[in-house]
Amino acid sequence: MKGLALFESSEESAKAPALVHEGPFAAVAMEQSIDRTLDYAVPPALIKQIKIGQRVRVPLGKNNRSAFGYVTDIQPHTTYPKIKRLLGIDDERALIPPALMDLARWMGRYYVTPLGSVLETILPSAVRKRIGLGHTNQVRLAIPRADAQAILEKTRAPKRRAILARLLQLEPEAKIELVRLAGEAGVKTPTVRKLARIGWISISQEVDLPSLTADLQPSAAAETDLALNEDQTKVLDALRPRLDEGFSVNLLLGVTGSGKTEVYLQCIRQVVAAGKRAIVLVPEIALTPQTVRRFTARFKHVAILHSGLTATDRHRYWQQISSGQAEVVVGARSAVFAPVPDLGIIVVDEEHEASYKQDTAPRYHGRDVAIKRAQLENVPVLLGSATPSLETYYRVSARQKIAVPSDSNRAAPALLHLPARVRGLQMPHVEVIDMKQENRFRRGVHLLSQRLEHLLRTTIDAGQQAILLLNRRGYSNFVYCSSCQEPVSCKYCDATMTYHRTTAADAQNATLQAGLHTGQLHCHYCLAVNSLPSKCPQCGKLLALFGLGTQRVEEEIQRKFPDLKFVRVDSDSMRGSKDYEATLERFARREIQMMLGTQMIAKGLDYPNVTLVGVISGDTALALPDFRAAERTFQLITQVAGRAGRGDVPGRVVLQTFLPDDPTIQAAIRQDYVGFARDELISRREVGLPPYTRMVRIVLRDQSAEKLHKYSEELGAVLSDAVTKEGSGVSMKGPMPCAINRIAGYFRNQIVLTSESGQALQKILQDIRKPGGLTRAERIAVDVDPVSLL
Repeated sequence: MKGLALFESSEESAKAPALVHEGPFAAVAMEQSIDRTLDYAVPPALIKQIKIGQRVRVPLGKNNRSAFGYVTDIQPHTTYPKIKRLLGIDDERALIPPALMDLARWMGRYYVTPLGSVLETILPSAVRKRIGLGHTNQVRLAIPRADAQAILEKTRAPKRRAILARLLQLEPEAKIELVRLAGEAGVKTPTVRKLARIGWISISQEVDLPSLTADLQPSAAAETDLALNEDQTKVLDALRPRLDEGFSVNLLLGVTGSGKTEVYLQCIRQVVAAGKRAIVLVPEIALTPQTVRRFTARFKHVAILHSGLTATDRHRYWQQISSGQAEVVVGARSAVFAPVPDLGIIVVDEEHEASYKQDTAPRYHGRDVAIKRAQLENVPVLLGSATPSLETYYRVSARQKIAVPSDSNRAAPALLHLPARVRGLQMPHVEVIDMKQENRFRRGVHLLSQRLEHLLRTTIDAGQQAILLLNRRGYSNFVYCSSCQEPVSCKYCDATMTYHRTTAADAQNATLQAGLHTGQLHCHYCLAVNSLPSKCPQCGKLLALFGLGTQRVEEEIQRKFPDLKFVRVDSDSMRGSKDYEATLERFARREIQMMLGTQMIAKGLDYPNVTLVGVISGDTALALPDFRAAERTFQLITQVAGRAGRGDVPGRVVLQTFLPDDPTIQAAIRQDYVGFARDELISRREVGLPPYTRMVRIVLRDQSAEKLHKYSEELGAVLSDAVTKEGSGVSMKGPMPCAINRIAGYFRNQIVLTSESGQALQKILQDIRKPGGLTRAERIAVDVDPVSLL
């Protein structure tokens, strides 16, 4: 099928032989983002030590400065005209296993990124720098257990008897730390070392690793699998044989609360029982203690990878995972690179999440890399969502109708459905509030409709909890001078600045109550911060605050519900993951009656006492100049609506909007994903947008508008020639200004390439890349399969 070339392998063209040098030679991918590998002669002293995947030191440049890179190949010959010698091995470990090296090569080609940069992304910096790895002395028996037992019975030395007796209490082949053994045997460490000198025991220095998450909870792994309903049983029955049949792509489309996680867990259970391991990707925002507990309650050895880990912990977890001690690895986007041996399955939860896409080079999508890794390691990948991306939904559903060639080693993609909630629970009732009509009959500015206010009161009075969503932080997103008729804009970006109130405590002081606002203006693009001027800088007239944000809604709730125990959850109020986790724990204990927040509270939360969800402004993102605006709006509304009614009390959703008749809003009210996807796919097909085409976006930037225009035109001409040479089927738009023309002082232009064939786009990019046309990383960003066009 067209467009599926993303997951196809391609062979690099063979180099024509020239002057041949005898080796061995190590091909090294440099960390300096050089867009090719360099060959270095391996010194005789290192020939037996050098391995593919090692980090090495090499001379680089005219001055032969010491630089680092990764060995990607070892070959007996090279045609490089001038060969330098490798300086040394930085780390004796093969840090990049073969499967990940193959994945890195594919990523380098597909995402148009130097291989060294890809390897830097795959390997955590803490591992490269060897941060925090301590070592301990581990003691084992060096003689057969029967011989040790015979010695124990014969020897009269009490200290030696104590040491041998403690070692015999261990499981066969088990080890114990030297200091611990000495303490438990009641001897000193030199006494233990004497037994090593006479050959009874062995003492080896090994890496000191922390306990995995589940190991810290002795009661963990006691929970058994839950009983499945009829829909879950059908899905699991369809998945079980595919878990043993090699690579396959499986999409689980299940409504919110339908029990997708239980299906994941039981699939992983089967894989682990077969002696293999699993990787589970979840969005960082959904990596909550509640999510973690679902896995640690089922499996004994679980590694949790998240952004809050220290460098030391990150390195130690990496070491544990690579040594096979973790049965299950759960983490955000970068966990797809976990060095898991004997991989058996990859699960990608909430596969539609835009956070799986990295916004710096390599600009990879975690879901797509997971699929490619599963293909390389010949294991199944299970994608799950209540609102799958239209690309995934289209490709999987379309491939189901295509016969797989008999010589193919890949099973056809499977589209599996969970159409109803578990335990017979009903989907929440959604009612829409037309804010245009609402504002006609109320004086003043009200961000909460009368209906939402009434339901909030009755919900809290009944001892239940509520969630309010507004996916816009700050107080006011539009600071405006009515005299000049100009908004206050960021001096570094072509964007208006957002007013942020100083602190929650300031909302109660006399200054704010008198109508004067204290706070700061923030740019949400370059993160610049300015004080809020008391008057317009241009004409001296008063400024007005328009628009809304979570702080403004917070102020209204405090005024209308003074006794309500609620908290605002956004990136301003939650300074770190610990704040967020502590807030969720308090909400679970019902110390908090309501949470108000951005998309941080829209996904991954399962609290049975939440019976009301309010969407303050359901059409906020619909006007964005991005063809995915409707899709994202539908996904966000559907996901947050799914937080309601997960207990015995039915849920309600109040959706406030100024566009109640918009097709996206209407589909969200019905919670009809299939209907929304059908209509949106028709629209995209008519205008040739993904998933019917592949897309590449090239963004160029410079602080000088004139220089930007010059090399935008130069690159545009080269690309235009390449497109013409490639023939029909590739469309090029641009160079043209980006939707936000200037960010952080840099002017921005873009060129957008589209084609029904991913291979045609890749050929054009590689033709431009070979002579170095895309190597200026500080000025050119190549985004393959972009998720945002802003």
